[in-house]
Parts: sequence; structure tokens; C-alpha cells
Amino acid sequence: MIRTILKSNQNDLTITLPDNLVGKLIEVIAFEIKEEKNIISPEQKKLKPSQLRGFLSKKSAELMHDHINQSRSEWDTL
Repeated sequence: MIRTILKSNQNDLTITLPDNLVGKLIEVIAFEIKEEKNIISPEQKKLKPSQLRGFLSKKSAELMHDHINQSRSEWDTL
């Protein structure tokens, strides 16, 4: 399941689905939320890599892990 809250600046919205939802019946709902004070915006919340499960394709996840491992090895040599 993917659930997110966003503020759109335009009429168009493009959604990229994770591989596990392709070919399945899904529901997309858009409605206005009146109360914004209890919502943490994406700018305020930092996601951990483990929280991205389902959002990234397998290839994107592998590229991210490669980048993290490369960064770690660079820090180890310092």
C-alpha cells in the first residue's frame, strides 16, 4: 500500500506504481484535507531507506544500495 499527502501546484498528477501493483486493481482517491496542522510535510520528514520499500523499482533500489555502499567505503578510507 502506498499512501501519501501532497500539495499540488498544477492540475496534472503522474503516479509511478511499484512493480507489485502492476496488473492489480487499485484505488486512487483525491480529496481536500481541511486540517494541515497535524500533517508532517515531506520537507519536514526525512525518510530512511527502509521506508522506501514498495516505492522503488528493484533496479532503483540496487542503484541506491550501490551508492550507499560506495559512500561508506569512501568514508572508511578517510
